Amino acid sequence: MNDTQVKIIEAAEIEFAEMGYGGASIREITKRAGVNVAAINYHFGSKEVLFKELVRYRIEPINRLRIDLLEKALRESDPDPLPIEKVVDFIVRPLLSKMIRDHGSDFRFMRAMGKAMAEERSFMKELHQDILKEIIAKFSKAIADSLHQPGFEKISYGMHFLSCCMLGIMMQHTRLQFISGGKIDLHDTENLANHLVAFLSAGLKAVSEVDPKI
Repeated sequence: MNDTQVKIIEAAEIEFAEMGYGGASIREITKRAGVNVAAINYHFGSKEVLFKELVRYRIEPINRLRIDLLEKALRESDPDPLPIEKVVDFIVRPLLSKMIRDHGSDFRFMRAMGKAMAEERSFMKELHQDILKEIIAKFSKAIADSLHQPGFEKISYGMHFLSCCMLGIMMQHTRLQFISGGKIDLHDTENLANHLVAFLSAGLKAVSEVDPKI
C-alpha cells in the first residue's frame, strides 16, 4: 500500500472503532485522513471495500506469522504432535501482541472489528470466512492431532467456540478493567495471552472428551 492508502486506512480504523461500520462516515474519514472524498473513491471505491482492506491490512500479517510459527514447530516436533497449549498459543499470542501492544491505549482495531462483526452484515461474514480459511484448515488439523483425533464434530465445535471467544475478546477487552476493579493492566499482553491460552486449551480438551450420548 502507498502512503495515502495507509493514511486513509488508519483514519478509517478510528472512525469504525468509534461509530461502528453502519455509523461510520466517509466524510469524517476524509477529515481525519486529510484527503478528499475523491481520494477514497479512487483508492477504495466504497466504504465496504475500505473496511475489507483495513481488516486485511491488520490481519493478514498476523495470520502469516501464525502459520509460520505453527509450521516451524511442526517440522521440529515431527513425527510427534504438538501440545495443544502450543498450538493455541500460536493462534492467540500474535493477535493479542499486535492488537494491544502496537496500537496504544484505545484498542481501536479491536473495537472496530468487534463492532462491525456485531452488525452481522453479509459481506463481513464472508470476509471473516475468507481471512480465516487457511488458518482454520491448518490449525484444525494441528488441534485434532494434538487431541488424538477426537473426530470432525468435536473439532468443529471446538474451533467454533475458540473463534467466538477470540471475537468476544476483541469486542469486550476493556471490560476486563471493570471486572478486575482496575487492578489488571489492559496492556499486559503476556498475562492476558497466558490466561487465554490456558482457558482455550482446557476448553478444547474438554470438548474432545464429551460423551456424545450426554
